[in-house]
Amino acid sequence: MRPRLAWRPGGVVLRAASFFMVGTILLTIGDAVRAVPCPEGCTRFGTCNEELGRCDCPKHRTGPACATELGPEALAARCEALGYKGGGPGGMDRCLSPANHCLGACSGAGECVAGFCKCAEGKFGADCSLSLGPDGRPRLLADRGYTPRARGPRVYVYELPPEMTTWRNSVTLDRPTARLFLERLTATGTRVAEGAGADWWLLPLGLRALDGERLLEAVRYVREHHPWWNQTQGHRHMVFALGDTGRRESEKGGRTRNMTFVSHWGLWRDRPRSGWKASHRNDTDIVLPVFLPPPYLKRLGLAASRHHPRFQDRALPELRQRSGPLFWFSGRICGDGLPPLTDAPTPRCRTSKSSGYSGGTRRKVYLSHWNRTGFLMTQSDPLYGQHMLTSRYCFGPMGGGHGQRQVQAALAGCVPVLISDGVLEPFEPALDWGAFGVRLPGGERDIPRLHEVLAGIGPEEYALKLSRLRCAAQHMAFSTLLGAAMGEGGRYDAVETLLELLRSKAQHPGVPWEGLRAVDGQLDAFLDCRSGEGAEGEEAEREAEEGEGAEADGGGAGAAGDARAEGASGRREGAAGARGWGPRRRAQLPVAPPRRGHVRGRPLDLAACPRPWP
Repeated sequence: MRPRLAWRPGGVVLRAASFFMVGTILLTIGDAVRAVPCPEGCTRFGTCNEELGRCDCPKHRTGPACATELGPEALAARCEALGYKGGGPGGMDRCLSPANHCLGACSGAGECVAGFCKCAEGKFGADCSLSLGPDGRPRLLADRGYTPRARGPRVYVYELPPEMTTWRNSVTLDRPTARLFLERLTATGTRVAEGAGADWWLLPLGLRALDGERLLEAVRYVREHHPWWNQTQGHRHMVFALGDTGRRESEKGGRTRNMTFVSHWGLWRDRPRSGWKASHRNDTDIVLPVFLPPPYLKRLGLAASRHHPRFQDRALPELRQRSGPLFWFSGRICGDGLPPLTDAPTPRCRTSKSSGYSGGTRRKVYLSHWNRTGFLMTQSDPLYGQHMLTSRYCFGPMGGGHGQRQVQAALAGCVPVLISDGVLEPFEPALDWGAFGVRLPGGERDIPRLHEVLAGIGPEEYALKLSRLRCAAQHMAFSTLLGAAMGEGGRYDAVETLLELLRSKAQHPGVPWEGLRAVDGQLDAFLDCRSGEGAEGEEAEREAEEGEGAEADGGGAGAAGDARAEGASGRREGAAGARGWGPRRRAQLPVAPPRRGHVRGRPLDLAACPRPWP
């Protein structure tokens, strides 16, 4: 294998061996660097990262050229350290299972080995999408005609050693957002092959609870092998922290203080009674909606959405009108997980265990409104989907950290009620949840007045919230990954919304998130779903708004009844309501193609993915 030129701005001269990689000596020649190639035979069992001179091995191999296969004990220890619990034969079976999906199906340029892409010679990267051009500079999907999209943002993805990324357990990955976002970067044209000139730099880690050491390890690696962290002091470097309490679970000391953490948890001030420390930093971090896959929503009875322009024609009859409760919630109320006792004039939790769960808001709302006419709060509801689709307002509280019911409500078309002091919701403060949801003027102190606040919302204001909610729901949905459930085109989905915020922040670095809309007309139009989805999308939005406006006046009558008085006939109807659409009409609707796993069915040629918006 002959040496090749690998371009480097500034020219790092020496790299020491670290992790499972082979050290690389670099000779500076002007702006180019001649790299000593990977060890002979690397591509027989592994992948040669020609940019770094690093031989990456599948998880069951080791050695300079991946020539040594691990024995059972060593492999079991490695697999258990990577998150495949149980060790022994069972753990190794899961560790080496083909159910460990490879990023982007290895771009059609490699073999998937239990989550690791063994790339063809000349290809490298976690998804085999990279190669070196004749000038020695890295190129992305060079043989597919890939070009970055004009408006950006330009996101560079660090190629970390596989033990930090693709070796990790993806079989039981319950929050795959980081992996899915990485794939979408390539499909959207926002990923770039070179870090010089990038707007953002991504550390491709999907951090979970107590994962801070892995983050520090990754930071040490990029500081040693790339110049951009030191040039920016970590600013505009981003990572996904997907644990229940976000950044606090992953940040270690001050080394990562300038990074942007993308998480589901927007707590920006301490909550001592819950034992929560502030996690979100308003000036740097981003709150992302929870990823809710279609099978999960279907189990909840939320396969349908009121936002669909044909909902009134095609939904089951019992779902068409807002004839359910005025205010609805189903889920854990007391911290101990047991149903509250109602054998006294004032209900109470059975124990004081985990009394700070959900910041105490679920318990406080229940104690104030448990028997109020039109309010339904229950530990478990067999009509979960039907009630969310037919209620006027749905409570979206916190959980053991971040919540997801506010996102469920937005997707279903139920106006979310937000009672979480000191917590930002997804994409806040750029996206104003108060415009399409309900917040109490005095926050949690006004919980006893909740019924008065809801009664003060007239038909016109309610209809306006519904029309805004259709746009907001598109920002909460991962439509470009899962398909359309609301008749939407995907232009404003959660991935595109995150990218649009990153673009705007890169162009206006000194402006806080809450001020970006005032200085960036493109972002302002995007967040209002006004950036030109096309005539078809605009017509669908008009039809949806007209349908919601028509039902806004009629929804109150059904809501005024006591929701707790529903009989057995309503429960039987709920079984059909879980399906959402009438069985004879379902095939007429645009639905996402069936998917097994979170990367199967993805086009191999990501450069050829259609980009209906520039």
